[in-house]
Amino acid sequence: MENLIVGEKYGKRRQITFRIGPIAQDRLERAAALFRMTPGEYTKAVLYRDLGVFNEPLDQRRRSWKQHKRKQQLEEEQLEIEKHEENF
Repeated sequence: MENLIVGEKYGKRRQITFRIGPIAQDRLERAAALFRMTPGEYTKAVLYRDLGVFNEPLDQRRRSWKQHKRKQQLEEEQLEIEKHEENF
């Protein structure tokens, strides 16, 4: 079998956007956290499930390990600063 790139195998990909209210946002964030997903990843997974599309990959973006680690370090530093301020 030939090695096809994603665009050839699944067709042209499209981006969609929509707005949600604060209640839907809260529930979306809670549900996504249960599966350790971002709200966008969870939304896409639910959409694909409901449409019966199981053969397409959920996400084509490459995640940067360095960016994730840096974000985690910044959050930890912020927590340390808050703890230090509480002691004074």
